[in-house]
This record gives sequence, structure tokens and C-alpha cells, in this order.
Amino acid sequence: MDLRKYLQQIDDSGELRVIKAGVDTRLELAALCRREFNKDKGGNALLFETVIDSPFPVAANLFGSEQRVSRLLHSDSLLHFSAKLKKLLEQKAGTVKEKFHFTESNKGSFHIGTTQLQYIPDLKLTSLPAIQSWPAERGRYLNLAMALTQHPQNGLRNLGLYRAQIIDSDRLAVNFSPRSGAAEHLKIAGKANKPLPISLILGSDPALLWVAAAPLPPDCDEFIFSRSLFTPDIKLTAGLSQALEVPSDAEIVIEGQISPGDCVTEGPFGNHTGQYVSRVDCPVMQVTAIRHQPRPIYPTTVVGPPPSENIYLAKANEILLREMLKIEYPQICDLQMPLETIFHGVALLAVKPQTESDNKELLYSLWNKSPLSNSCLLVLLDEDIDLKSASKSWWRTVNCLKNQRIYQDNGRIAVDATGINPASLVVEDRQTSELIKRRRDEY
Repeated sequence: MDLRKYLQQIDDSGELRVIKAGVDTRLELAALCRREFNKDKGGNALLFETVIDSPFPVAANLFGSEQRVSRLLHSDSLLHFSAKLKKLLEQKAGTVKEKFHFTESNKGSFHIGTTQLQYIPDLKLTSLPAIQSWPAERGRYLNLAMALTQHPQNGLRNLGLYRAQIIDSDRLAVNFSPRSGAAEHLKIAGKANKPLPISLILGSDPALLWVAAAPLPPDCDEFIFSRSLFTPDIKLTAGLSQALEVPSDAEIVIEGQISPGDCVTEGPFGNHTGQYVSRVDCPVMQVTAIRHQPRPIYPTTVVGPPPSENIYLAKANEILLREMLKIEYPQICDLQMPLETIFHGVALLAVKPQTESDNKELLYSLWNKSPLSNSCLLVLLDEDIDLKSASKSWWRTVNCLKNQRIYQDNGRIAVDATGINPASLVVEDRQTSELIKRRRDEY
């Protein structure tokens, strides 16, 4: 399923709103997206047909509801997606790393073929409908560009979702984190004093957006994982100016390279913390070619303080994390991450009964060895709590606060709120409940 088929599906279900009036990519388009998302059930996906100073239409609010995210994940619901993911992982034994070790040798090679991507020699970055979302931002951003890099030595691919700020007509500041796969590839290329090839992919199968943003193990090939879970017939095509194979159904592909030590100050950018952020050492991508489909559609998203549409995409991360943690830590029964704090890694975890020292060991292991290593707050709770009820979870946590069960490490906090004796809980007795049910008609 490519981006156009996805848009057609949500249009058929009445979830696409087409805006024909001309809109400005500086502030206006983002403001319209925020207002749409804040409607009941996340509003509709938006297709802006006329964008000022750009020839390309813009698709936005693509995953602003649980229903659209489920469709994006080739599923009927997030519950259905969870079952599909669990089934895939159950097909392989071993640790998380072993379960996510998908290679072309055991899944077959990708079909490398033709594409409708056209090379446009005179197209400049400044012609793309990249957006400015907030007033203090000093530039326009590509917020849904998937960055593809390759390990300079072993050839392993990495697909990540990072913001990219347009510097000028042929340069971008690509903000991948220091611990990302792309950063590792750049570091290795720098040691050899060679530039790192990179391609930014806009469009293609929308499921790739989640795969690129998901907390997959470092050596997991995102394309092969996506093919195993979503699209068996995914096709790649050769790069034009860089030796990187990209999805043949991508709407726009920006090829380039990052030279060692070439950095720039990026930002300010209004991110999910509700504050502007900047980076002084952001890698610079020098563009070498831009290709696009005939009449391409440019996808974007609006980042900012919650609620924003990307929190629903992150809910799929929660499902992945839950399955990964249950493999490595059998004592974990459930995981929930409150929407407003999901990008800070705040996690509520239901665990089986164990000693206080075992819980402490678990918390520090999660901080040191798991995808929750950057979580600013972890809370352990007993199995009887329904983690989907944030109010009950916080109520239980507050009532179980004990100084010796509060742990801090490098600005991170963890709380062990387990150990409640079920017999001490204030609950209605079964006989009274049955009496009320039996006499309901009398009342």
C-alpha cells in the first residue's frame, strides 16, 4: 500500500477532507492541522491542493486517530495489529535481538526494478512545501522524511524518522540523535574520512513511517521487518546519485551526503515538550539529486505540545515495547504509556509479585538495558490495577509512595508502588453485588 492507496482508502471511508483554497506553509497550514486534529476523534486527514510558493499538494493529519493509525498499520484495530506483531515474534525463538534478526538471506532478496521517480535537475529544496509550525521557528521543516543510511563496513541499512530543516536551496540540517543508527553510521564514515550517503524518503507505504520511528533493535533491517509484518511485495529501486536503494513507490526522494564535521546550528524548533529546542552540532546534508513521482503528494505532520497527531503513531510503539519487554522480562504483565507523556518514555508497568529488591533490580535493568533507558519516569504496579485507567494507576501510586521505594538516576525517577495485600483492598462484597443485580427490576 503506497501513500496514494492509503489516501484513497481513508477517502472512501469519509475520513479525508480536501482543501482547495491556497494556504501558506508558514504557520497557516500547521494552524489548520491543529484545529482539525482537535476535533472529535482526531478530525479528518487533510489534503491541501493549493500551496503557496510550491507546486506540490500536501497531505497532513494522516495518523490523527486510532482508526487511521490502525489502517496505516494494515490492521482493523490496534488490537488486531498487536495480534499480528505477536504472531510474527512467536515464529522465532530466543531473545529480542534474535527475534528481530531479519536478513535478506532468510527472507529472500528485494526485487530491484523500475520506478516512476523522475530526476528534476532544477528542483530546489526551497520549492518543497516544508512547513513552519510555530512563530519562533526560523526555518521550514520536513517533518515526515524517512532518513535512509547504510553502515559503511557491513552494509546494514537503517531507516529513521528525523526532522530536517531547510538551510538553503541544496542543504538540510538533519537532526538524528547521537544514539541513532544514522549517527553510528556517520561516526564510522568519519573515522574513514569519507562522506556518508543519505536519502530522505517522503511517501511510500505509510506503515514505513511507524517502522522508521519504532524502537527496533539496532541491527534490525527496517525494510525487511516491514516486509515481514506488512508488505511482502515491497520493491526497491536503485539510487541515482547515491548507492542507496529506496522504495520505488516513494513520492519524493532527496539524495545527498553528509561530510564528516559538517555541522550547523539547527532550530529553534517547537517540539513535543511544548518548548523550543535547538541543536548547535546538527549534521548537514548536501543534496546531490531530487526525484519525484509525476504530480507528487508531499506528506507532513505538525509537531508540538500534546495533543498532536503523532501521539497515536506512538501508541503503536507502546504495543511493540510491551511485546519486547515481555520477552526479556517475563515478570512484566502489561505496559501502558500515558499519551501526554509518551515521548518522554513515562511507563506504567504491571508486574507479577516479587520482592522489593527484585523490583529495584528490574527498574535499573530497564534503565540500563532496555528500550526504556531514556524514560524519565517508571512506575511499577500490581497486576490487579487496570493500567488503561491512568487515574486509578496514579491514585494507587500516590497511596503507595514510600521513600525507600523511590529511585533516582541521572534525572530519571522510578517508583515501586507494588505490594498491596488484596485482602486489604476496600471493595464491595460479592453477596451484596449479587443482591443488587437480582433486585434491579424492583428498584
